[in-house]
Amino acid sequence: MNAARRRLRLAASITAVLGFASGPALADMTKDQCIEANVKGQELRRDGKLAAASEQLRACISSSCPGIVRDDCTKRLDELEKAQPTMAFDVKDAAGADLIDVRVSVDGQLLVDHLDGKPVNVDPGAHVFTFEVAGKPPITERLLVREGETTRRERVVVGTAAAAAAPVPPKPVTAPAPTPPPTESVVVPPATPPPESSGPGAQKVVGLTMAGVGLIGLGVGTAFGLMASSAWSNAKSACGGNVSQCTNVQSGTNYHGTTETDGAVSTVGFIVGGLLVAGGAVLFVTGGHHEGSPATGVVVAPSVGPSAAGLSLNGVF
Repeated sequence: MNAARRRLRLAASITAVLGFASGPALADMTKDQCIEANVKGQELRRDGKLAAASEQLRACISSSCPGIVRDDCTKRLDELEKAQPTMAFDVKDAAGADLIDVRVSVDGQLLVDHLDGKPVNVDPGAHVFTFEVAGKPPITERLLVREGETTRRERVVVGTAAAAAAPVPPKPVTAPAPTPPPTESVVVPPATPPPESSGPGAQKVVGLTMAGVGLIGLGVGTAFGLMASSAWSNAKSACGGNVSQCTNVQSGTNYHGTTETDGAVSTVGFIVGGLLVAGGAVLFVTGGHHEGSPATGVVVAPSVGPSAAGLSLNGVF
């Protein structure tokens, strides 16, 4: 069976080469040739060679073929014609004029030797199309043809423009407008504020003064304390060592008064001196720089009464 099929395929191939499928010879096809044409047409269809498959299927619709084979070939031919891509080429020169004497080749095989405006069958797939016009360089394009794509129009331009583009006239040279002389501008520097004194601030001055006066107060308190201690010793000696039973009342009373006065002055000196030293230290630490503030000053004067003693503090801040 396989040997017979191979013989039928060989006979069909020879028939196709010799033009066996031409019009007058279709009536002479045998049953085996009709079957072989049908089988060959289906194989070519599967391989995407639709033009060759169409030629085989047209051969097996001959009236000499069995009815069942002829009907099958007719059905397959109708399906093939619907899937067959067709292309129409619109070739122009650089000036836009139509070109007719154009040779179109597909993958190196001649497709048409001139254009008549009619679409031609092209197998689906990627193909290299070459367009040749006498006296002009050929144009090659790689195109993808899709199955079922009918009457696809492909526009191709062959050659280059014959006339060169007109030269662009140079732009006229115009003299630059005269530049006006630069105007002098007078810059008035801003008024410089008077320099600020970098001396110690008023608060620091007051602090230093208070601390100094406080040290004097402490010194006074120390001196009067020593004096009060000495007067108390003299009062005890005048009274015979016991001031509660004094034998020399007059002398003991004088020394006792001196002791109280000097002791009061000593106490005030220590208290006021300590406060002034502490306050002056605080003012000095928290004080800023001198910024042209009014004059400052501190006046300290001792104050002593019959039964009390003290220091008076007057200042301008």
